[in-house]
Amino acid sequence: MNPGSKKPYFELISGSVLFGLLGVFVDHLEAVPTGPMIFYKQLFGVLALLIFIMITGQLSGIVPRKKKRYLLLLGLINTCTIFTYFICIRYTSFSVAILMLYTAPMYVTLLSPVVLKEKITRKGILALILSLTGLVFIVDMGNVTEGFSTGNGYFIGIISGMLSGLSFGSLIVTIRYTRDDHSSIAQLFWFTLIGVILLLPFAGRVSAPVLADNLSLLIIFGVVNTALAALLYISGISQIEAQKGSILALLEPVSGIFFDVTILHTPLLASTMTGCIFILLGAYVAVMEKSPGIFGKYFKIQV
Repeated sequence: MNPGSKKPYFELISGSVLFGLLGVFVDHLEAVPTGPMIFYKQLFGVLALLIFIMITGQLSGIVPRKKKRYLLLLGLINTCTIFTYFICIRYTSFSVAILMLYTAPMYVTLLSPVVLKEKITRKGILALILSLTGLVFIVDMGNVTEGFSTGNGYFIGIISGMLSGLSFGSLIVTIRYTRDDHSSIAQLFWFTLIGVILLLPFAGRVSAPVLADNLSLLIIFGVVNTALAALLYISGISQIEAQKGSILALLEPVSGIFFDVTILHTPLLASTMTGCIFILLGAYVAVMEKSPGIFGKYFKIQV
């Protein structure tokens, strides 16, 4: 990334905001079972990517070169992330699943010094604490406690959620690790295609009438969520320090809440607003080049 360039940040933020539309798509695709929904989302996404690659003349750029096995690893990790995330939603709730998925920055903070040789700064730790505090505010902890007391697969959901966070964090670190050998679009194309192959058994697990009724929305879902949002996201995060990128990705649940309120008319709670403020503050701390006076004075943060 060129020093001072804000483009990667803009790409990552834009991708995260578009990812926030996930809840809206899932709500409108309620009739489609989870497995087939994920499969067709990925299928139409990879087809859209292939068309984009051909139109822009980047076909030769996606040919695997070095570290080919890492493209397979990315496909496995990404598919694992999606599946465990959706399982968590099924057995718990959307808000709990978001909390579990976005424990990823903690894993990135632990893994990046080992894999990427990135230093852990006090500024990064502060940004992480602020962002995770915001997630706690967003989640209704009463429902979490009730879920554990009633059972009904809640434990399975929590374990799946923890795995989704670990998997998502590993995905971010692996993307950063392979960025010098594979372009962002090559990474995205191959790990999405591998995901489609892995999810192929779910293709027929939806009735023809249901598939026909929801086909146009599934196509839009794939183009927006799997292709456009992911392309912006991967391009941005591959050029930003993994710790910063994982914290900025927390803008996804914030945008998801915004879309839920404005499109699905979900009530907005004061605790949710507080959580969003903490996450946005954490994102600001993560990307600021120099510590402003208030932070430098009271926290003595070193960039």
